[in-house]
Amino acid sequence: MSEILVITCPGGKQCSRLIPLLYNKGKFQLRLAAHSAKSAEKLKDLYPDAEVVTADLQSLSECRRLLEGATAINAVLPSLHSHEKAMGFNLIDAAVAESQQPGNVFKHFLFSSVLSTQHRTLLHHDLKSYVEEHLFLSPITCWTILKPVNFMDTFPLAKLVAQEKPVLDKWWSPNFASSLVSLQDLAEVSAKILTERERHYLAEYPLCSTTPIAETDVVKIVEKRIGRKIEVRVPSLEAGSDKLMEFLYGTGTPGKAGQGQPGSQGDPRGDLVRDTVERLILYYNRRGLQGSPNVMRWLLEREPTSVEQWIENVLGESS
Repeated sequence: MSEILVITCPGGKQCSRLIPLLYNKGKFQLRLAAHSAKSAEKLKDLYPDAEVVTADLQSLSECRRLLEGATAINAVLPSLHSHEKAMGFNLIDAAVAESQQPGNVFKHFLFSSVLSTQHRTLLHHDLKSYVEEHLFLSPITCWTILKPVNFMDTFPLAKLVAQEKPVLDKWWSPNFASSLVSLQDLAEVSAKILTERERHYLAEYPLCSTTPIAETDVVKIVEKRIGRKIEVRVPSLEAGSDKLMEFLYGTGTPGKAGQGQPGSQGDPRGDLVRDTVERLILYYNRRGLQGSPNVMRWLLEREPTSVEQWIENVLGESS
């Protein structure tokens, strides 16, 4: 009988790459945690053989129900959510409770955090650091923490290629070098760790696919590949915050008078979301987030995806 693997944020950027690597592969029966009825219907259409459960991660009792009988969890928390710490605590506490049940089958808590949670000026990093600490202090020792850097896949390559005169609207300054991670690399590593399990207990893995590279240099690589000049526009802090919040939540920019709450995440504290987004933009306007691809290389047992390779992969898919 397949083991039950719980996956949170299954419709997000990370898990939409991970699920196809595990779905109907024999080892796991997937239990996908939808945040709404609409999300649940979409997931059922995409993965008809998976169990789809609508759950509010801000409720400990619903997290307990979500993990009932589960062997493992791939815990991804909603991006830039003001209740991220509470959700993380609930999932950990539910896993602890499940591990203490008679006939315990719970064997692995895989938490997707972020590179350098020590950067407390980044509020979402700070929230994740508390979740990590809660996991460290819990009685379960069957955990693994992944610490990915920024996703190279958020670069709007396909959109730029489709434009006769490409324009890249940034959320922050593109001048400071940051490492990047390929979502496909991250998915392959996550699947490997979930499958191999025990050899990754108590491990923290900083995950980067590239050495630090400024986005201005990424733009130059794309310009050379597509044979067109790209205009790069950097907005004000206010405009950049609006753009990033629209990217994260769709319509509505929470925290501004007369406008809606972030619909996709259902976060009622739009003011705190805006604080987090503004801190993030200010941080990247002055410095980058940098790491080494060595651990990714070791886990993949191959060279991680370079910016050039990622560009060719995207253009190949769209051709």
